[in-house]
Amino acid sequence: MNVWLALVHAPVRNRAGEEIAASVNEYDWFDASRLALSYPVRRLFLVQPVAAQQAVARRLIAHGLAPDRDVEQQGVFDRAALVDSIEAAVAAVAAEAGRPPLVVATTARPTPGAWTHAALRARIAAGDPVLVLFGKAWGLAERVIEAADARLEPVEGGTGFNHLSVRSAMAIIVDRLLAPLPAPPLTSPARSAR
Repeated sequence: MNVWLALVHAPVRNRAGEEIAASVNEYDWFDASRLALSYPVRRLFLVQPVAAQQAVARRLIAHGLAPDRDVEQQGVFDRAALVDSIEAAVAAVAAEAGRPPLVVATTARPTPGAWTHAALRARIAAGDPVLVLFGKAWGLAERVIEAADARLEPVEGGTGFNHLSVRSAMAIIVDRLLAPLPAPPLTSPARSAR
C-alpha cells in the first residue's frame, strides 16, 4: 500500500483556536508507531518543529529501539521518522513514491466536500500515494486543513460525540482505510423447485 501517516504537532490549535506547537506524548508516539506496524503503512512521520520536543522524541525512539526491550516492543519505531514540518513529510513521501502524495487532512469537524472513508479507501486501492495528517491538541490548524488536497469525514459512532484522542481517531481511521475487507458470504446453490 502507498499510505503514509503524519502525527502533526505543529501547526495545530489549542482549545481557544490559536495556533500552537503541541508537546510530544510518549503514549501517542508509541501507539501510533504500533499502528503503523500493524497495518500496511509505509512510514509514520512525527511532525515536530520544536528542538526541545524533537529531543524528547529522539529519546523515545532510542528507548524503543534499545536491544534490551521486551520482544513485543522491539522494532516499534521501524517505520517511524521525525521531521520538522508537514512539507518535509510531503517531500519525503514524494521522494519515496516517485511523485507527490495526495495530502489528506483529518478533522473532528464536518467540512463541506469531505471525502468518505470509502472514497479514500478506493483511491488507496488504485495505488495513489496518500499522506494522511492527524493533528495533536485540538486538531490541525485551519490553514493546514485548507492547504490539504482533501479532507476526510469525521469519525462518527452514532452518538453525536466525536472528540476522540488522536490515538483513537488514528486507529479507527486507519482500520477503515486499510483493514482487509471481509470475504463475501458463501452462498449455497439454489434448490430446485419440486
